[in-house]
Amino acid sequence: MLGKTVCIGVGAMGGALLRGALSQGILRRDNVSIVVRRPEHRDELVDELGVTGFVELPDMAQFDTIILAVKPQVLPSVLSQLSSVKAGATVISVAAGVTLDTLRKALPTAVLYRAMPNTPASIGCGMTALTADNGADTIHVEALFNAVGEVAVVSEADLDRLGALSGAGPGYMFVILDALADAGVRIGLPRQLAIKAAAQTMYGAGKMALESSTHPAILRDQVTSPGGTTIAGIGAMEKGGLRSALQDGVVACLARSNELGK
Repeated sequence: MLGKTVCIGVGAMGGALLRGALSQGILRRDNVSIVVRRPEHRDELVDELGVTGFVELPDMAQFDTIILAVKPQVLPSVLSQLSSVKAGATVISVAAGVTLDTLRKALPTAVLYRAMPNTPASIGCGMTALTADNGADTIHVEALFNAVGEVAVVSEADLDRLGALSGAGPGYMFVILDALADAGVRIGLPRQLAIKAAAQTMYGAGKMALESSTHPAILRDQVTSPGGTTIAGIGAMEKGGLRSALQDGVVACLARSNELGK
């Protein structure tokens, strides 16, 4: 079990994780503390979540599980203040690019995990990559992230790769969604209807891909009649470099993650 838990940093990702875990009963409100920088933010979260709140780090020795949900640039300063973490405590970092080796140097007696969730965790539809240091058991940490979506236990190298694909992926999807909505407006649709149609189409296509386990190229072929309208649209998008732009974006994201980890 995760036991007494503290979440350091409760932004979009930390908040999504806590809300999902509390609503699913993976964490108990009377067993959870949070640490945020601003008193007003602390007070809002305490009222909303029913947990204990701090603006300064409390004595870490009292916690069984520590979730590090701060930005990677901030994490080194947080790690330097965690000398009181007790031996055998579970420490879960969701900071992109910060390696297990870096965590191990700061917290040599803790049981270490890295996780890379994404923001749809806030609605229970997240995708999380999870890796553990030195073959540690992942069952209880998996349960935490299963509360907000799907989990894949992977190597650390694959976690960073999945971070560039699915961790940052909602950002890519929102750009595509916005562009499709703009296209709808361009051809005469009202803005709200264009957004709704594009979002539902993206959702439905993703659900089909997951539930059918069919390769996306085959699903594409199923909606592209010879000489038809869909293949004409795809052809124009391919001419504009859609496929290569998406691939280049994921590669650039991974490169930046690697830079942050140095």
